[in-house]
Amino acid sequence: MKALYGFAKPYDFHKILPFLAGLFLLLIILAAAGVQFAATGRLKWGALRDAYILYLIGLSLTGTLLSIFPRIAWLVHAICFTELLFGVGSYALTAIHVLPMPLFPATATANVGQFQYHPLLQVIPTPNYSRLHPFPISHDSNGIRGPERTSTELKQEVVVATVGSSTTYDVAVPNGQTWSDDLEQQLGRGYAVINHGVPGYSSVENLVQTLFYMDTYGVRPHCAVYLGWNDIRNAHLPNLDPAYANFHLLSQIDSMALRKNPLEVSFSPLTRIVNRSLQAAFDTVPFAPNFLNDPPVPGTDVRLERIFRRNLEAIAAINRERQIISIFVGQVLNRAQLQSKEGYGFNPLVRDVDVWPLQDHFNAIVKATADSVGVPNFIPPIDEFQDDDFADKGHFSAKGAAKFALMITPIVKSSCK
Repeated sequence: MKALYGFAKPYDFHKILPFLAGLFLLLIILAAAGVQFAATGRLKWGALRDAYILYLIGLSLTGTLLSIFPRIAWLVHAICFTELLFGVGSYALTAIHVLPMPLFPATATANVGQFQYHPLLQVIPTPNYSRLHPFPISHDSNGIRGPERTSTELKQEVVVATVGSSTTYDVAVPNGQTWSDDLEQQLGRGYAVINHGVPGYSSVENLVQTLFYMDTYGVRPHCAVYLGWNDIRNAHLPNLDPAYANFHLLSQIDSMALRKNPLEVSFSPLTRIVNRSLQAAFDTVPFAPNFLNDPPVPGTDVRLERIFRRNLEAIAAINRERQIISIFVGQVLNRAQLQSKEGYGFNPLVRDVDVWPLQDHFNAIVKATADSVGVPNFIPPIDEFQDDDFADKGHFSAKGAAKFALMITPIVKSSCK
């Protein structure tokens, strides 16, 4: 064996050098895995980041074992080093705002198959989807988060539609513990709450939903409760399209991982870069503009305010025509985690520390618009929410979802008789 790999006299450094280079790469990769373990306390084998580490380990070992064929071994090592450089380097590129996020973030934006493309809404929940880990989430046959219903059952009940974004879908809590679930329990017998929330949706998608997609199971809701905050991510964007078509709607395709990848090797940085290049050249849907290098802008955006107000008025008018009672609810966020003077990408031109003041201002627009068109509304008292009511900067924990549902139950019950 020593002679095979060039370690027997006379030494064959053509084989020894790629053998040692492979071991050196392996040590670097294992050190990176050790850093991850030290930071998280465990390795979740099967996750994208861990698959990447296993891939690098496999490449380094393959190059080491193939050092009996030096040219092949050096080629494998070059691939391994390039993959390591791009994968780890993506964190540095994210820090200097060249990339919106690392190639291998700590958590995926969406589980494979959980959402699918839609020509009008860009993203909808996949019908009959189900998963168990890290907690149970399931969709019914209509792509609604929650249990399967029947039209016969719903015709006997007061149907309440909850409409909004990820805070309505409740991405951070399991089945049965969303605020829509809790609201149905609080309302009691005779009420059915149908969760139309979809991550990323803004008032634009909510308007489309109101116009075309509210009659789930062929039953029109009696009331529709609207909650969401994604409109403010469009704040201060130049040349903003009135339907958010030149940024927000484009970004949904990538944030929800809906693009088709010609090369389905997601744990390889080289493959992902090739995929991105092919998508840029051939995909019909362009990428959203990158504003990460643009300086953040404080304060509100008057043009965005007008668009937001117009969308709320249109939603209220459509529902009034169809004898559906609209209820507009203000968004609450986790102020404890919105203290950074940097942005985190989702709101490209708004610093974290400015997110809540801006949302608070838009909550005031929600109330003023609702009052002007005669729509019931409720702005939750932000001071009654603490850090543990949230799973992150804006999504409820199970505790927060229950608290929120309890707060809005009186206005829903009094409005939706």
